Amino acid sequence: MASSVAPRQILRRRRTPGSRAARACVHCKEKKLKCDDKAPSCANCHRFRLTCLVEDPEDKKLRPRKYLETLEERLASLEKQKTQHTSDASTASTPALPTSADSSRPLPVFFSESEESSLSNLPARVGYLDFKATQIEPQYLGSSSSFAFAHLINPSLREALIQKPPTPLRAAEKAESAPLPCLLPEYQIATTISNAYFENIHPQYPFLHEPTFRHHEEQVFSSFTYSGDLGTLSIPLFFLNMVYAVGACIVPGYQHLAEQLYSSAQLYPEVLLLDNLEAIQAILCYAMYSLRSSKGPSLWKLSGLALRQCIELGYHRSSKRGHLKKDPLHVELSKRVFWVSQGIDVSYALRLGRPLGIQLNEIDAELPLDIDDFMISASGIHGVPRTWADGIPANMSNSIHVIRLRQIWARIHTSVYSAAALEDANEQNRRASVIQLRADLEHWRATAPEPLPRRGKTLSIFSTKAWYELNYSGSILNLYRSQLAQDKNTPSEIFVDCMNAASFVCREYRRQYIGTSVKHTWSTLHCLFLAGLTYLHCLWTSPTACQSVQHQEFSKTCTDCTMVLVVIAEAWEGAAPYRDIFEVLASHTMSMMISRSLLPQPLPQTHILADTSEREAVSRWISDMDDMGMLNVFDDLLTGFIDDSGPYNGITGMGL
Repeated sequence: MASSVAPRQILRRRRTPGSRAARACVHCKEKKLKCDDKAPSCANCHRFRLTCLVEDPEDKKLRPRKYLETLEERLASLEKQKTQHTSDASTASTPALPTSADSSRPLPVFFSESEESSLSNLPARVGYLDFKATQIEPQYLGSSSSFAFAHLINPSLREALIQKPPTPLRAAEKAESAPLPCLLPEYQIATTISNAYFENIHPQYPFLHEPTFRHHEEQVFSSFTYSGDLGTLSIPLFFLNMVYAVGACIVPGYQHLAEQLYSSAQLYPEVLLLDNLEAIQAILCYAMYSLRSSKGPSLWKLSGLALRQCIELGYHRSSKRGHLKKDPLHVELSKRVFWVSQGIDVSYALRLGRPLGIQLNEIDAELPLDIDDFMISASGIHGVPRTWADGIPANMSNSIHVIRLRQIWARIHTSVYSAAALEDANEQNRRASVIQLRADLEHWRATAPEPLPRRGKTLSIFSTKAWYELNYSGSILNLYRSQLAQDKNTPSEIFVDCMNAASFVCREYRRQYIGTSVKHTWSTLHCLFLAGLTYLHCLWTSPTACQSVQHQEFSKTCTDCTMVLVVIAEAWEGAAPYRDIFEVLASHTMSMMISRSLLPQPLPQTHILADTSEREAVSRWISDMDDMGMLNVFDDLLTGFIDDSGPYNGITGMGL
């Protein structure tokens, strides 16, 4: 009996395909080419610069060659490292810094389920600090700043990662699940994305050196050792994945790759241990991702980390003081990373109502040279830098003009919004500072360099005439915002100037962001909402401003602002309170404008938001904005619409 059953059981077993069938790669099968079965890449895939993938006979998923062997080796390596780390921690009396041998260990291009404990222990892995021995909190000192930074990025990393094998590029395009780490894109796609980054983002934030990045790109793609020893490529792989992640955020058709590439970059945290120029560049890469994505670490925290590390390394001081032994490329990049970090810090200090990370009077670092990236190398400066407003603009010309604007913003923050400025009782000095700042803004606007021609598709409005006009108008609003909200003696001309600037911002944002390839950012949301709120505020509080606006013009401005807010809210749920609040306030302002045109006599005093449910809804939306940390800037303007004693209540007829 047993002898008769056994054959049936054997026949029912699933037949496993032979090794020859499993080794033929997908590309060779599709093109009907002969596959030589070599690992990590067959000759055909290597020649065409393709990722060599094979189909798993069990689950039909596409995987790199020697996938299981690589996972087993990686697991063994992690277990060995964990054992060594535990042993070292029990005997060490001082924090252990990584050696060159540590930095050369192999790292994967993909992430597996076996590394779940590695993800949860990311801060400890990055920090390499024995806090049981030192008994101190993480400080911004040397590599310990990496420990604090790992705690910062870890929560967003947990949200983005699911502990599963990687998704090949083609499969990722069809994926509908949460983002996973992925293999690097094929070379042609990768260069398309990186070209978009260096044409649209790098000119405004030039903290990277494009020739160095291109060298990394060539180095990685020419090696094709994805499942081999990648220890020496850890830093290049981090920067490649981060630049591709940021670039994918703005290139149509590749947004779905952004979070996957961002997740892949987290597999190479060694750069954060370096405590040098590259570590600051890595932090700024995170800042670029947060700027362009609805996910990612806090820009406020990132800019603070980058700025403090710049200060620690002395980048805020003149290059003549401490960089005599540095090569020209290092000196230039030191200036660039500092001014980019300082610029982001100033921008968000002004937008969030927080202190500056460093005052201008503590900075004597020179501005970067006005010369193209490819004219700078470690051996020297290969060309003549452009001087102020002299000669044909270079790629850095617009970047340097941005730095000058951020310097004006820092002075606006110090002169108008700092604690010392608010406590200063000398109103005459304060007004004199504002007048000088306005003159400096006018000069900045008049000396803007000509925009450079673009080789690819325009995916950002930076360095265009519209960008300069938008930033000029936004600066006007920031300069006078405090006077509009608090000073009853503000001249009518300032109200009219601010109303016109706000109207321009609403109109231009609609033109730039509706029906175009340009993607909005959180900065877009902030600037637009401030403009819309200022526009309504001027109409309610200044009879001169209200009289100068026609109903049709008012309706168009509010429509422009609302349309862009709706588009942003569709992409980012956190923007919904801004959209809802503006729609309610614009509707009531419209009623006021109609009443003014029909009734020349003032109406009886009444609250703008007389309906209880409406007031509760607006209060709830404002609470949501407060949770996002962005209420400080709008608080004075919003108060008038909510409080019974607000300046807008009881003036519905404007007394006209």
